[in-house]
Amino acid sequence: MDLKNTLKEALAFEQKGHDIYKATAKKTSNSVVKATFNYLAEEELKHKDAIKGYIEKEKIDISNSGNKKEDTEKFFTTTVNEFKEKTRLSSDDLKAHETALELEKSSYNFYKELHKKSDTQELKKFFKFLMEQENTHYELIQKAYWYVKDPTGFYAEEEQWFIEGG
Repeated sequence: MDLKNTLKEALAFEQKGHDIYKATAKKTSNSVVKATFNYLAEEELKHKDAIKGYIEKEKIDISNSGNKKEDTEKFFTTTVNEFKEKTRLSSDDLKAHETALELEKSSYNFYKELHKKSDTQELKKFFKFLMEQENTHYELIQKAYWYVKDPTGFYAEEEQWFIEGG
C-alpha cells in the first residue's frame, strides 16, 4: 500500500464531506439541519488535520481529531431540545441527509479497507479511530434524519413512549 497517496485520498474524502456539509448548512432554513451539518463540517476538518499530521510526522495524534460518541450524542440532544418547534423541511434537506449517509458509509468502508491492509499497530489504531468517527457521524445523521422527518415519532421511540388505550 502506498501510504502517502492513500492518505492524500483520505484527505480528499474528508474535504468532500466538509464541502457538502457546509453547503447544506448554508442552504437550509431548518435549524436542526443547519446545526447538524455545521457540526459535521467541523468534524471533517478535525479529521483532515489528523491525517495531515500523520503525513507530515508519520505519527498519530488523535487527541483533537474528532468528538467522542458521547459528545456527538450530547450535541444532538442539545440541538433538538433547542429547536423543538416544527421547522420547515425541504426535499433538499432530506436528500442531503441521504447523501451524507452514503458519504459516511463510503468513508467508513474506505478506512476499514485501510485498516485491513495496515502493517503496523499504529496505523491500525489510526484507521480504527477514523472508522469509529465515521460510524458515529452516520448514527448522528440517521437520528437527525429521523427527527426532522417525524419529530413526534422520534420522541416516541427515543423515550420509549407507549399508548394506553381503553
